[in-house]
Amino acid sequence: MLSGLWNLIFFALALGILISFHELGHYLAARWCGVRVLRFSLGFGPILYKRILKNGCEFALSAIPLGGYVKMAGEGGGEEAAVPKSECFAYKSLKQRALIIAAGPAFNIVLAFVLYALINFVGVSVLRPVVGDVIPGSRAEAAGLMLYDEIVAVDGKDVDSWNVTAMLLVERFNDQDKVELGVRSDLGTGAPRNVLISLSGLTLSPQQNPLQLIGLRPCAGKVSDRLTRVEPGSPAYNAGLETGDRIVSVNGKATPSWYRVQDAVASGGSRLNVQVERDGVIYQSEIFPEQRCEGQHCRPVIGVGVDIEPMAELMRIKSYGPVDAVVKAAADTGRMSLFIISSTYKLISGQISADNISGPIAIAKGAGQSASFGFIFFLSFLAAISVNLGILNLLPIPVLDGGQLLFIAYEGITGLKPSPKVQYALSLIGFALIIALSLFAVFNDLKAL
Repeated sequence: MLSGLWNLIFFALALGILISFHELGHYLAARWCGVRVLRFSLGFGPILYKRILKNGCEFALSAIPLGGYVKMAGEGGGEEAAVPKSECFAYKSLKQRALIIAAGPAFNIVLAFVLYALINFVGVSVLRPVVGDVIPGSRAEAAGLMLYDEIVAVDGKDVDSWNVTAMLLVERFNDQDKVELGVRSDLGTGAPRNVLISLSGLTLSPQQNPLQLIGLRPCAGKVSDRLTRVEPGSPAYNAGLETGDRIVSVNGKATPSWYRVQDAVASGGSRLNVQVERDGVIYQSEIFPEQRCEGQHCRPVIGVGVDIEPMAELMRIKSYGPVDAVVKAAADTGRMSLFIISSTYKLISGQISADNISGPIAIAKGAGQSASFGFIFFLSFLAAISVNLGILNLLPIPVLDGGQLLFIAYEGITGLKPSPKVQYALSLIGFALIIALSLFAVFNDLKAL
């Protein structure tokens, strides 16, 4: 209940900031081009609150908070009563109209740039891209990656965190057969070497970590190989396991690390034949896992755990001076933009499952979870969503800004405006498509609960 309220509060905050900046872009560009703005609304539908500004524009808060709009004189193609043609949107030049439409998405990207600059200047802790586990039989093992290798470059691009590393790898899923990784062994202190990893034939699905898909787990510390927790009444407890035990094998397969134990439990079936080492003596035991469910997702568990000893050297606190913070913010914004464009293409082409499309519930959870880690993490989340909103609004779908730019481009090429009937019909199709995608996204969100 409290977590839901927390998520809702930060979702509302994030949405309010993103919508405000988007519509502010349209508003300022319209005013700069001499277009009279009749209404600046945050939200759609019935107006809950309104106020007339000094310039005559009506500021409004509306009932449905999933968006907003700027209503301009002559926006529908005609004139407004008592408004001169010179102040009507429809009578402005192609360049002015394109600028007004493009300013909304542009302001979202500018907002992301400002947030990234602030984050870079203040500084944030990031997890270094050090390998904590290489899954047997995986692409990572075939490439020769090893425990405690630090990835320092992906296809020649330097990386300093797991977030950036994962982003660059996902961008290259199916784009090329082999990707070159620059690595250094022993937590980055060893000799540099290059390895080639195959990323072809991969399909990313929801609830699937892209790093684990290629066989990697990030290193979060030194993982104990002996049990430090056995839950009373659990399957492991009932089978006689105790803290200090080391699980040697599961169903005849050796488990030299805690990760191998986890993998064996996940795939071992309803009955596990376990070898346990205690005080130098090997014992045999039989464990019947139970299903533990979170929403609709269930997994087998046996009720044991291990300690992870923190390693301070795995975290890197990075901050920059004012100039470097701005330069890096430009690179961060560009990298995120390219990632979103690449991911959108992969969604359309089927290389990434459509089940990855998320809606307001997932965004609300992301807002709440990022805020729970700290203000800087919330700003980072906000920057990523702002870029996302800016790029996706430029898709050539009528009712989106990109669709309106497409109409303007058609007019510029042919010298003719699309007929109102054609615009109306295409807008209805675009609206139906957006509604269908929104419903599909909400359905995906509900499946993930």
